[in-house]
Amino acid sequence: MTDLHRNVFSYFLGASQPDRDRQRQLEDNTTKALVNTLEHCGRDIAVKFLQWLGISAAGSIRFAQQKSSIGDDRIRGKSQKLLLAIVGTRFEDEDTVFKLLKNRPTGDSRPDAWLYGDDFVVLIESKVGDSNLDLNQLACHWHKLRPNRCVIRTWSEVHRFFVGLANGMADTKSKWMVEQFTEYLELTGMTEFVGFKEEMFEFFVAAERDPEAQKWVRGAVDGLAEKVLNGKDGLKTFDEWYSHKTVGNFAKGADHYWVAFGPEKEFRNWAHQTLALFEQKLDIFVNVELLPAIKRLRKKIENGEFRKVLCSLPAPFTVHIEERRTTKQPRVFDYFPLAEVKTGIYKRKRYGLTDLSSPGFEYIEKLLCDIEYPYLSVRRRIDRGRVLDLSKPNGDALVKEVLDTLKVFHPLVKLINE
Repeated sequence: MTDLHRNVFSYFLGASQPDRDRQRQLEDNTTKALVNTLEHCGRDIAVKFLQWLGISAAGSIRFAQQKSSIGDDRIRGKSQKLLLAIVGTRFEDEDTVFKLLKNRPTGDSRPDAWLYGDDFVVLIESKVGDSNLDLNQLACHWHKLRPNRCVIRTWSEVHRFFVGLANGMADTKSKWMVEQFTEYLELTGMTEFVGFKEEMFEFFVAAERDPEAQKWVRGAVDGLAEKVLNGKDGLKTFDEWYSHKTVGNFAKGADHYWVAFGPEKEFRNWAHQTLALFEQKLDIFVNVELLPAIKRLRKKIENGEFRKVLCSLPAPFTVHIEERRTTKQPRVFDYFPLAEVKTGIYKRKRYGLTDLSSPGFEYIEKLLCDIEYPYLSVRRRIDRGRVLDLSKPNGDALVKEVLDTLKVFHPLVKLINE
């Protein structure tokens, strides 16, 4: 993690409180980051945020944090009273929550923040990660405020709103603060996937790998996988066989993060697909690694179907073959590269594995059948520079390219698993 990233954390979080629950501390700190941004940027930023929530603000805008109440005189008589819940993951809709809040609560509550002015009051309750809204807590809030409306937003939606503001801002100071806030949300994993950044690639070659930076990179890889699997037109919709994603552990000495797509259990026993982020690239590839999957592959080699499907895949891609050798540790293998056969386009001519008589096929198939424990991967590479370009402005272009490639490779997965 760079010094800039550490400054972002210290700017928003302040001194740590080790005796507090980590989840609650993150909720408090994230709300604090939002309120600090609204309070210390120009007034127009707070006005636009309130407009985004459907509030029209005239006159001054005031802020309070971690207060049970701001006083009845500041609440009564306001025509605009909003109960705002900001969550990590949306489980509930506003109408359902609003109906339940009128039930008589037990105990008292302390809102995370208040925004108020001449004719409006906004009460903010914050949740992060997978934390659900506490309906009794919200009911206590409701009885304090008696709001006209209840609105639920995710931190990802808040992030998108502020990114949109920053793109059109001329005020240098306010722009810097808004960008610090959006970067803080990214660093703490509070957003959906918004692309990769230069510092994420640098993480893999850092002399000392900062744990927070590691979480940041892992979160980005997982976020990309989430959009690829469960997003609109994602893998799960494309073919129900892709029911699950598995993010790999980053072991000591590792040089990449990976995430695999396939069934929830024993996915390695099947041909499956994987994303892997390295220092200089993002690889997308079909994996055939453990013996049950290799045996299925060998049957397709015997009947000639493997060659036909591989030949039909659009270039460019690379076929890698490695040998797995057992070690003294159970279920741990060493991998030894044996072959790399490229296919692609050069001066408008295709080369490598483009027709059934290619000598490359004979070489590949012989290795896969003769080696006791082979490992096959069919890969397409997106270079670091292109990954960064496709990550702008919000990562959507990168998600599309990755998803398109996974779909192109699917016929090979389907063939081997049949």
